[in-house]
Amino acid sequence: MVNADEEVFEVNNGRICRTARGGLIHILRGVTKALLALTLCFAAGSSPARAHPHAWIDLRSTVVLDAAGRVTAIEQHWLFDPFYTVFATEGLSGAADSRAETLTALARSNLQNLRSYDYFTEVRAGGAKIALGTVSEVESELREGQLWMRFVVPLAEPVDPTERALTFAVFDPTYYIEILHLQDDVVAFRGDEATGCSGRIVPPNPTIDAVLLAQAMDRDATPDATLGRVFAEQVEVTCR
Repeated sequence: MVNADEEVFEVNNGRICRTARGGLIHILRGVTKALLALTLCFAAGSSPARAHPHAWIDLRSTVVLDAAGRVTAIEQHWLFDPFYTVFATEGLSGAADSRAETLTALARSNLQNLRSYDYFTEVRAGGAKIALGTVSEVESELREGQLWMRFVVPLAEPVDPTERALTFAVFDPTYYIEILHLQDDVVAFRGDEATGCSGRIVPPNPTIDAVLLAQAMDRDATPDATLGRVFAEQVEVTCR
């Protein structure tokens, strides 16, 4: 069933929904996906599609707390779009278990490459950026034909969210990849002291100029490491 506040793009018998949450960011996601799909279907061999982003990740996040109620990590689930999934899993074969092992090994390698970018994760406490540790907990598999990955980003030092306001954002600085929480999703919390905590997802609010800039950027354009922040969600963590 299609909600009244959705605009539906029909692409090769598939459905891409434009939703009200997130405003311009979701309009851009829907339009760019539709154009990319049409390009793949009808313009094979032509020049690369224009407009950023070029890949999409649906995000779910869980804030991990220790026995003292301090935040120790941000667990993330990434669900990649079907187009990227086809690219990343080309040539993959074998039984489900062996495929999962191969995908997990690939995920570990990719995350190692993302270490210098803090795994596309930015955590702030009292406005100051918090150092992050090294991911060690990783798993990946195909879920209903889409590439899925789970990993845990530890904080270098635990943070008490009752003493300093804690926020985090997950984004590709260049906006080559768009990363957004699932529509109507909520931030989860794990730990003995998690019952008094909540997370508010603040959607991005890019200007028209920023949207036009993203639409105009070629796939091979020089990366703009400031663009991703403009299109990033912010999660505000509150604990009592």
